[in-house]
Amino acid sequence: MVWCFFAPLFASEWNAEIMPLKDVQPGMSGIGKTVFYGEEIEDFGVQVVDIIKDFYPKTDIILVRLTGAKAEKTGVVSGMSGSPVYIDGKLVGALSLRFGQFMKEPIGGVMPIEHMFKLVSSENVRQIETGLSGGNIMSYLQSALIKPEENFWVKQFKTVPETNSTFPSLKNIHAPLVFSGFNEEIISPYQDVFETMGFKVMAGGGQSSQTDVPKDFQPGSAVSQVFISGDYTIEATGTVTAVNDHRILAFGHQIFNLGPVNFPMSHAKILVTLPSLMGSSKMAVATDIVGTFRQDRLAGVLGDLSVLPEMVPVSLDINSPIDGKNNYSFKMASDRSLNNLMPFFLRIALIQGLTTARLSSSNNSLYLNGTIHFSDGRKLNFKDFFSSYQNLGFFAPGNDVTAVGDLVAGLMGVLMVNNFKAPEVTKVDLSVQNVPGEHVAGISSIQLDKVEVSPGDSLTLTIRLKDSFENRKNIVEKIKLPQKISAKKLTLIVSCSETLTQYEVQASRYRFVPKNFRHLLEILSRRRQSNNIYIQLRARETGLAINDDELVGLPPSIMNVMNSESIQGEENVMNDRVLYETNISTEYMLRGAKKMSVNIKQPAKAVVPSFDEETPKETFFW
Repeated sequence: MVWCFFAPLFASEWNAEIMPLKDVQPGMSGIGKTVFYGEEIEDFGVQVVDIIKDFYPKTDIILVRLTGAKAEKTGVVSGMSGSPVYIDGKLVGALSLRFGQFMKEPIGGVMPIEHMFKLVSSENVRQIETGLSGGNIMSYLQSALIKPEENFWVKQFKTVPETNSTFPSLKNIHAPLVFSGFNEEIISPYQDVFETMGFKVMAGGGQSSQTDVPKDFQPGSAVSQVFISGDYTIEATGTVTAVNDHRILAFGHQIFNLGPVNFPMSHAKILVTLPSLMGSSKMAVATDIVGTFRQDRLAGVLGDLSVLPEMVPVSLDINSPIDGKNNYSFKMASDRSLNNLMPFFLRIALIQGLTTARLSSSNNSLYLNGTIHFSDGRKLNFKDFFSSYQNLGFFAPGNDVTAVGDLVAGLMGVLMVNNFKAPEVTKVDLSVQNVPGEHVAGISSIQLDKVEVSPGDSLTLTIRLKDSFENRKNIVEKIKLPQKISAKKLTLIVSCSETLTQYEVQASRYRFVPKNFRHLLEILSRRRQSNNIYIQLRARETGLAINDDELVGLPPSIMNVMNSESIQGEENVMNDRVLYETNISTEYMLRGAKKMSVNIKQPAKAVVPSFDEETPKETFFW
């Protein structure tokens, strides 16, 4: 009843006569519209097989058979999602589902148009929802401060809902997710992950010429949701179902089912349609960004040409004594609903840029300097040094270009997935200096000129480094001890950045749990560099860390009181603390750590004189 009342209004607004689902009968024939090549919209035949009741709760699907020469050759093609279906010239809905591989007949499912029009109602009462606000901030923080754990990037996608339908065989038509300008080796390890998200992964060519960009959308036009745009492009392509003066309906099924979104929308050019028994697919390339996808729901997506999307520009400058200077620039979509996915897209774009600039797989080292800009004027500056310490090839974990991508993407992940009241990222500037050859060294041994000292004394520390070619280097450092030391023994730690940070995260995790966005930036700004040797003197002293204050040497009774639930604040038990820390910059990416004990000379005990002694002995207090 409600649909019958509003149908004429929707038909008027969307310039289409509507056939409601109740009037669709098995055996009816009609046509569908889509683009198989270029921008030309072509017709294909459609015959209604049956109506599947409650395919989704309170949502019926029209089962159809595609007819015609091209449909018989290609079947239901990835990229046809949203293709409008007409019976007797009336819009019935959008082709949105297909059966699996090796089908002898091109059978598909049509999302009724009345369900798609619900997206318009949702947009008219639009409320910003958090959607996928992000993944685990601590896992991203570990990636940024140390390195990603095994299969880290694959694990992040577990927060993205899979798009498997409730019907055992009939599923959403996979949207071609085209990586234009990328090596296949970069994206192939993640193909299965993207397919569970509803995409057909394809490595495309470069950007298409924009001299023949269509002026406007028509039912059946190709349309793309853009993730990365510029020198490299990542976009998912579907088909436009209906158009009014500034809005479009497309896809006929969800992309991520996130509700309100703000993703870049562009025209698309179909380069070729590839027939395959494994599932035919269109290869597309996004052209000009013309608007924003505003709704992403079960029945499709809604785009608005009157709203331009927010995007984050990224600049990558690369300087090499062999390959010269190169610059790559692109923009990434800015939408909190998919903050856990965008850092990964940024990562592979950076890896591709560094790989393209190098043109060879020989061992290299990279100095990285970067700045992340925020909408409130703040900046996060960071730098590091990476080197190929094994003959791993371009894309293996531990390679220098992969490490750069991991660091920048990890930092962006921390800044995007946190739930703090945070400013938006507005720009990312990266500068990379390429140094030919491997520059990796391990801390092979350390030596002190003495192992027993008094407070205030100086120590001479000799650090021995050994690189992969068995070359050795000694570094000498003077260490001045504090004037007051209550501990009887100190631990000297000489370490690379990775090992020391791992130890501190385990020993003093509370220092790495951000309390707010300002504190998060402080943690990130203290990130250690892999070409520095870090030297610490630690004393084993029990105490409490309350908020930002460290209290040591507390009697057990005070510890019990301070650690009780009645004390307000965040308190953590301390087992040791750092008395001294410094770092030494080197030309190597360092590995390993060494430690040794330093004994502290204890002052002579004071002697209390007896009353019957004539001359009291000298006393000493320290």
